Amino acid sequence: MKSKLWVKLAAGVLSAAMVISMGGCGSSTSSGTASGASNSAAAANKADSLTIGLSADPSTLEPMVQSGQAVRLIKMCMYRGLLAYESDGSIGNEIAESYEVADDNVTYTFHIRQNAKFQDGSDITAEDVKFSFERQLDASVSATFRSDFANMLDHIDVVDAKTVKFVLKQPCAPFIDYLTLPEAVIVSKAWCNSHNNDLNANPMGSGPYTLESWDKGRQITLKAFDGFYKAGKPETKELNFVVTTDNTTRVNSLKSGEADLIDYVGANDATALEKDSNYTVDVSEGPFMCLQINCTKGPLADPKVRQAIAYAVNRQGVIDTAFMGRGTAMYGFPTIKGQNGYDGKYDNYFQYNPEKAKELLKEAGYPNGFDVKILSTSTYDFHKQTALVVQDSLKAIGINAEVELPDWSTRIQRSNTGDYDILVSGTAGNIVDMDWCTNYFQSGDTRMNSAPGFSDATVDSLLKQGRETLDATKRATIYDQLRERILELSPFVFINYREQIFATSADVKGFVNLPGILTYNSGITLEDTYKAA
Repeated sequence: MKSKLWVKLAAGVLSAAMVISMGGCGSSTSSGTASGASNSAAAANKADSLTIGLSADPSTLEPMVQSGQAVRLIKMCMYRGLLAYESDGSIGNEIAESYEVADDNVTYTFHIRQNAKFQDGSDITAEDVKFSFERQLDASVSATFRSDFANMLDHIDVVDAKTVKFVLKQPCAPFIDYLTLPEAVIVSKAWCNSHNNDLNANPMGSGPYTLESWDKGRQITLKAFDGFYKAGKPETKELNFVVTTDNTTRVNSLKSGEADLIDYVGANDATALEKDSNYTVDVSEGPFMCLQINCTKGPLADPKVRQAIAYAVNRQGVIDTAFMGRGTAMYGFPTIKGQNGYDGKYDNYFQYNPEKAKELLKEAGYPNGFDVKILSTSTYDFHKQTALVVQDSLKAIGINAEVELPDWSTRIQRSNTGDYDILVSGTAGNIVDMDWCTNYFQSGDTRMNSAPGFSDATVDSLLKQGRETLDATKRATIYDQLRERILELSPFVFINYREQIFATSADVKGFVNLPGILTYNSGITLEDTYKAA
């Protein structure tokens, strides 16, 4: 079974999310079941445990740090926020039972579920919610979305034990979208205070599973949390995440029955598994491959050099080599027609044109090229193969590139600190709203998703306008200008849309690979996932 859901996201999920995030005066939403996709039936027989072949060894279990899709699968089982995207791509309630938006469009009042508890048995209170977002802003935590919440939040008031009020600095169209981030979790103030604020060494949240054991580099075992606020969830008593970084070994573990579900299935393996009725292959196209360029590094500080790289990269070569022909080349900005009013005008901003690239290098003062390093990883073959194709592409215009291939944990650490010249990245934006660009392109401290040293007053101004404007037509104009400006400066070189693929044995039910760019949030559906016994 194969599902390509990017178009569905563009046509339905995107517009629905925008209606919610831009809800306007006096809007509200009430509680529903946040999963909504359970395939269990009262008489169904379910295995007690589920084994998941995981492509990466977690570098950290700190819940406010984004360290890749594979690790998100684990963290989303252990932690929850106020809201989350559901299996159908709509926004649903988690710890929040309901919320209201005041007429001023800056005051949001959230009501916490009465039965919401942390895994130590304590009630989740408004004080915990306030503490959690103050913790997001604490520089010592290194939260991935610290700058985003700092842009938005003015202050948070505790109204009563189960009611909390967020007051924003100004109206913010995508605020609700940000609350759905898997890293926008609610944590226990008392627990953090008594455990040196170290949730990597002492993880404890409110999700459907608790940490049973962590054999670093080998396996993480989670046990069902009996006090989870959703009746009857989770469906499976125990999840075993087995670290299996080798692609072939991971697929073989599914075929042998050692694993019931695996992530990051390669294109060749996906094609083979799709032909076998013993397996279910779930495909979502929305993530994209790109190059993040360190704008502080010599020649790379010049936009003409970065544009030269954009013209030089053989995108079809990447698709054919790294993805076995499965993917769509990107010569513009990663926005599809219809998103925030986009009409497709920049889809062919660049082209594959090595001669044009050489001309730009000559204009920039580098007719003979220069030396550079490309940071990728040995953990994911498609990252490695992308880097090698880019290396060959740059060689053709005189740039001598050395490819660095550390393990994923090391690569994440280096990307978080900007320790690279050019970084091969696979990403999807973090929210459906176009303000996902803020985390990527706003000036400020180096972030996992940013181009180190990139700073542009025009981009910053457009990002601010887009975030604070509620009128959809005006936002479309703003983001049209933003796309053109970013392509002109090219701190990123966008390469291709790719597929994010999960595979399960046919007797595994309930797991959903979320549509399009939400694929990285698919861990939410592990509460619904079980293996028929």
